[in-house]
Amino acid sequence: MGLTSISRYIALFENGGCVSRIRGKFAESYDKFIKRESLLPDGLLELVKTYKPEKIADFGCGTGSVAIGLALEGYRVAGVDISKDMLRIAGLKARKLKTDAQFKQGDITGIDLKSKFDLILSLGNTVPLIYRLNDARKAFRNFARHLNPGGVLIIQQLNYDKILNEKPRTFAIDRIENQLRIKQYNYVRNLINFTVTIVDHSYAPPNIERTRARLRPWKKNDLVSELRAAGFYKFSAFGDYKKSRFGPKSNDLILIGKRKPAG
Repeated sequence: MGLTSISRYIALFENGGCVSRIRGKFAESYDKFIKRESLLPDGLLELVKTYKPEKIADFGCGTGSVAIGLALEGYRVAGVDISKDMLRIAGLKARKLKTDAQFKQGDITGIDLKSKFDLILSLGNTVPLIYRLNDARKAFRNFARHLNPGGVLIIQQLNYDKILNEKPRTFAIDRIENQLRIKQYNYVRNLINFTVTIVDHSYAPPNIERTRARLRPWKKNDLVSELRAAGFYKFSAFGDYKKSRFGPKSNDLILIGKRKPAG
């Protein structure tokens, strides 16, 4: 499908054609577009192992792939997500793979798991999805509350230093089987409106569905400053899980901080 056809489908959306504010179907298609061969992103397990955790929490776990992958490696893992549809799929995957990963539905800005962890993960661009600054600060403090003193926080997001410099609009077009996924940004003051359009060619005419989110595009230094205020220190920044150098051309930001010791 060419860009002209894509534009035509998007125009249908803007004018009210075939519109559906999906959550369930978007959750079901989510894993199809994660382009990796295993449950864990390349290099994440080796990074986790360097900190020798026993208990891990995955805040914003989505369909549970990372939490399940780490549970299969012998870690005690709890996953949290606000989406019931995502967690339903996570539960199905966990049962199929016979893991003891635990999942709980809730808002990561305030949920209380009534436990402390050695390592907290917040991956897959979860942090930018908390677009209100006060809510983001609540989430950062909640990360700190759930960590043992000296525990480690790993955040993975896109490199918004790069994105805000280049300001792409349509930045990804992926095709998997009969589905086409189009990801777009619209820049509004200090936030980004993020839209994912899924065109399903299993139907005639094609079924078109969209999900929207607002993002706070955290630059590295701003994120470090807020996490420091929430009780973290000793930060490291990388361009991927294999600890490649973070720089202007990095696609991702992997930010690692430690919870300050008590007192």
